[in-house]
Amino acid sequence: MKKSLVAVALLGAFAASAFAAPSVTLYGRIDTGLAYTHQNLDQKGVDSTDTLEMTTGWSTGSRWGLKGTEDIGNAKVGFVLESGFNSDDGTSGQDGRLFGREAQVNVSGAYGTLYAGRLATIVSDAGSLGLLGNVSAFPNGYGIVGTMKGSTGSGYDRYDNTIAYKTPTMAGFTVSAMYSFKGNDLAKNKDKKDVSGAENKASATRYAAAGLQYKGGKFTGVLAGDYTMWGNDQYGRDLDDGYTIVLGGNYDFGVAQVFAKATYFDNAANALDSFKLFDATNKDTGVVGNGTKAVKGWGLEVSTKVPAFGGNFLATVGYRDAKDVDHTDIKYHRWNAAVGYAYPFSKRTNVYAAAGYAQEKAKGGQDARTPNAAQVGLGLVHKF
Repeated sequence: MKKSLVAVALLGAFAASAFAAPSVTLYGRIDTGLAYTHQNLDQKGVDSTDTLEMTTGWSTGSRWGLKGTEDIGNAKVGFVLESGFNSDDGTSGQDGRLFGREAQVNVSGAYGTLYAGRLATIVSDAGSLGLLGNVSAFPNGYGIVGTMKGSTGSGYDRYDNTIAYKTPTMAGFTVSAMYSFKGNDLAKNKDKKDVSGAENKASATRYAAAGLQYKGGKFTGVLAGDYTMWGNDQYGRDLDDGYTIVLGGNYDFGVAQVFAKATYFDNAANALDSFKLFDATNKDTGVVGNGTKAVKGWGLEVSTKVPAFGGNFLATVGYRDAKDVDHTDIKYHRWNAAVGYAYPFSKRTNVYAAAGYAQEKAKGGQDARTPNAAQVGLGLVHKF
């Protein structure tokens, strides 16, 4: 009997130590609010619309996740499993994926960190590798009027089947790089046929990105670029590979933190199209595939974050000049401006409000028009 009790006690102690050694954390955030949108498509026979709706993730995506690490000698093995969801109706985000925001395992040590799995791109403000949170006071959120995505040609996407590496920080510099063997396993065409292609073949969209970040004192600078090999199954054989370059950063003056970024892009097939102009402009012109498939051009954004009354005032102005890569007489000029305020009740809970305006002007083609929208939103974010 005593031996049995000792064995049970030893087994319990061993099990407790085995489960206690790795560090595993449950985390997440919920962003729920209301947004009013006045939209004018500047289209004959189509009236302007006014909508008031409950929103999810208007300022920052709602998500929950698990992350953890385990020491194995001189290295650490870690993981991140992050699931996006819609807090207004409880449905899953990212096309219903269980861990659509991030699903990766990593090994880190003195020589940096190696990642494998589904990751957000370096040329974004999301996930373990995104660098662009350092170049704008507004994240990829706040509707179509505040998002910093509107002044770039990048899709700010997440990529499957990715291997990535990030160096340790040396003299303030950090270098990161990534490569996706097959960007999206859920790619479908209008007939719901799988067009994602074969992994690491020309039929699949493959993606590479790299970034350099410097942090010193009150200054942070970022130079990032990506190169997309569009899959033949989804985009056809006549779309050339695309690329994006982003240069930007921020400086904290104390009374205000000022952000700026400049971007150049070519053959961007996933640039933000707030008013569905790209597909409409080339209609009925005899163009193979109908519609603008990709754009090239440049963009600029300046924004600021100003501490005030216990919270932060935000302001941004962005501009993008783009044109159809196949028909350069078809041009798109987009600009947006927004202001906002966020107030933290605690480290875990804050409220926000923002308002802004966005406009995109199309010249040339069959659907030249100037649609625009004004938005006002407010909401509550709770982190856990």
